[in-house]
Amino acid sequence: MRKGIIVNLKKFKLLDYVNINKIFIILSLLFTVGIFIGSTILSSNDLISDFAKKFFTNFIELHKATNFIKKLFFCFLRYLIILILYFLSGSGTLGVVLCPYIIIWQGIFLGSLISYVYGTYGISGIAFNAIILIPPMTIFAICSFFAARYSINFSLQIAKLTLPRSRPVNLFYDFKNYCNKYVILFLITLLCSVIEIVLNLLFFNFFSY
Repeated sequence: MRKGIIVNLKKFKLLDYVNINKIFIILSLLFTVGIFIGSTILSSNDLISDFAKKFFTNFIELHKATNFIKKLFFCFLRYLIILILYFLSGSGTLGVVLCPYIIIWQGIFLGSLISYVYGTYGISGIAFNAIILIPPMTIFAICSFFAARYSINFSLQIAKLTLPRSRPVNLFYDFKNYCNKYVILFLITLLCSVIEIVLNLLFFNFFSY
């Protein structure tokens, strides 16, 4: 009889990886749940449906404009506002609660937007989602996972200072490190904006919206 291959989880340190990245994994799951909720309740929720429709209309109008600087500014501003929410949330003790909440709503928004485009334009909407909408938003979603994790970790550090018998800690170095991480995330966000513009320049004319 041929012996089967036994996979040793300890050898691959899978459990260690999960333990180290548990916050990141939980945030990814929450985002996925948000996408599912957004795509399934779209038809029965007028508020979400109207918001997705308005966002898509503004998205089309923006990328029909010829001014590159205007496009870059508003694309970057759209992403930047979300990053600022994560940054501010992590600067206080409520970041542990607020960041997962923001992640879920990001997923709901993306799910509702994708569902709206598909439901309105059919096969053309699927192509538009796959080529233009999803790539930059996926990159930004991953960026958001890191932002939320950094914010939750820093928020926990602040929360620990409020506990009885907590040791006095100088948060200046930690806050500086926190800001440096967000500088990198802001640069990645700027890259997302450029990618969005480039994709629209290359493929937008293939769609009659």
